[in-house]
Amino acid sequence: MLIKKIKLKNIRSYEEEEIKFNRGINLLSGNIGCGKSTILISIEFALFGLLRGDLSGSTLLRNGKDSGYVVLDFELNNKFISIKRSLKKTNSAILQDQCFLTVNDVTQQFTSTEIKQKILELINYPADTLTKKSMVYRYTVYTPQEDMKSILSGEKELRLETLRKVFNMDKYKRIKENCKIISSELKNKKKESAAFIYDLEQKKDKLNNNRIKNNELKLKLNEFELKIVDYNKNIELSKTEIKKIENEILILNNIKKDLEIISSSLKIKNESKIKNIRSYEQLLKELSLTTEVNLIDIQQIKNKINEINKIIINEEIKLKEIVKNSIETKSKISHSHEIKNKIIDLDLCPLCEQEVSIEHKNKINEREDSSINEMNKKISSYLETEKATEIEIQRIKNSLEELKLKEREYEINKIKLENTKYKKELSLKLSNDLGILEKELELLNFRKSELTFELNKFNDLDNNYKNSKLKSENLYNDLKKLEIEKASLSQEYKSIEKINSELIKEIEDKEKVKEKLQYYIEMHDWFDVFFISLMDNVERKVMLKIHNIFNNLFQNWFSMLMDIENIKVKLDEKFTPIINQNGYDLEYENLSGGEKTACALSYRLALNQTINNLISDVATRDMIILDEPTDGFSTEQLDRLKEVLNELKMNQVIIVSHESKIETFVDSIIKIEKQNHISKVIS
Repeated sequence: MLIKKIKLKNIRSYEEEEIKFNRGINLLSGNIGCGKSTILISIEFALFGLLRGDLSGSTLLRNGKDSGYVVLDFELNNKFISIKRSLKKTNSAILQDQCFLTVNDVTQQFTSTEIKQKILELINYPADTLTKKSMVYRYTVYTPQEDMKSILSGEKELRLETLRKVFNMDKYKRIKENCKIISSELKNKKKESAAFIYDLEQKKDKLNNNRIKNNELKLKLNEFELKIVDYNKNIELSKTEIKKIENEILILNNIKKDLEIISSSLKIKNESKIKNIRSYEQLLKELSLTTEVNLIDIQQIKNKINEINKIIINEEIKLKEIVKNSIETKSKISHSHEIKNKIIDLDLCPLCEQEVSIEHKNKINEREDSSINEMNKKISSYLETEKATEIEIQRIKNSLEELKLKEREYEINKIKLENTKYKKELSLKLSNDLGILEKELELLNFRKSELTFELNKFNDLDNNYKNSKLKSENLYNDLKKLEIEKASLSQEYKSIEKINSELIKEIEDKEKVKEKLQYYIEMHDWFDVFFISLMDNVERKVMLKIHNIFNNLFQNWFSMLMDIENIKVKLDEKFTPIINQNGYDLEYENLSGGEKTACALSYRLALNQTINNLISDVATRDMIILDEPTDGFSTEQLDRLKEVLNELKMNQVIIVSHESKIETFVDSIIKIEKQNHISKVIS
């Protein structure tokens, strides 16, 4: 990985600046507080974003600004990569805003988390770095001054814990903790499994006992089945017998019904016989009292009646005509009187409007009086004719009544003759009917005797029917009892079978658990006795290997920087530097400034190389950033630093220092100057 440049916009003391880097050793030079460390922090921010509790937005964004950004350009595996992270000020906090990743001129926008994941993939950093700060970067590429001092001067346990995380050794601790969790879980599984199978043998015994009992029940059920078959046969025979008796009862009932019908017929016919005899005798008596009747010529009388009716009609027509003429004549008389009354008071003629004279009036009166006299005569004639006609009509009607009386007498006599004839015929019929009745009564009495004889054959039928029904009911009741007992046994059999099925399932489950129990026992013993001990041994061996590498590198770098034979360094088992001078052990805090810096830098470089050796495929293994690595160095030590840097054989080294001596052996110098609280690159 080779950093090409970084662009800062409103980042801490920078308003807008671009810093370019080259291959080899790059020196960030400037006075203390001029903004050199800001560049290093910005590189880390571009790669990994904000880090909770370590790097916040308020630490980066320039005071008084609402937004800012960092753009980092670098080469990696022949790819040109550019990362842009933005900051935005809100009412409550300063947050990461838009993030862009460009790979070979192809730009994509991501969230802050997404871009971090992409970058980790590009530089081959562990995936767990996504949600926390990168130990690999912090202890291989860039370690702030304060972090390195805290490692060397801090508590031993804290140092060891930190280095364990850096070397990814805490995975063994996690493995052992997980093993203990698994072991505890296996122990619980053992207890649960043992508790689950404690009654396995009891269940097996119960299953065997149930099977024996069900075999006995099965035999009993077979016996009951045979009995039920016999009972069903007997019930069928009983039903057949009852059916036969019911058919005989049906025949008996038909005989009784026929007897009732015959008896009823005999009664009716006897009554009819008596009634007919009485009617016959009455008819004979009536016939003996009948007188002889002669019939007149009724047709002659009917002809006369028709003639008289015609005469009456004609006379009545004449009478109506006379009455009509009389009424018309009376109307004319009334009209004449009206004329006379009108002419008396008439002075002018209504037609000619001439005066009507008395002579004319008298003439008209005379004329009308003459007409009235004539008409009165007619009326008198009409009245006489009307009266004579009415008398004639009455005389004719009287003759008509006499004829009608003869006609009615004829009808009466005719009815009498017909009645006499009917009675004679009826008496003859009654005589014949009595003969027929006698024969029918004889036949009915004979049939009644036959049926009575047949009826006597069924005297014991009712008792037989009752006995058969009782026998059938007893058989049916006994069958029901058997079926109830069988159902009870069958239910018991099914219940036991159900229990057996459940027991078989339980036993199968318990057998499986029993098999698992053995597995749990073996696994628990394996984890407790073997695996955890194995992890302890592996961890010790790995840590010993790391310790050896780290210790050798630490001693090597320290000897190169100090080149004093009477001062020796080494690491104890907890990676604490042990300084020995002239055979006496010294504390780190008791060293001089240059010695402390040499010790810290040696520790830092040894840590860098150890991690790079352990994690060989990280993209940042060929670069390192050193923040003020020469504090308190003598001129000779600064010269030795050049040898150390050459020995590192890094592709790119970035050094932050205000030592002018370093400028003599670096490849590029980037001078930073701060004026009016604004940092700028001046060369």
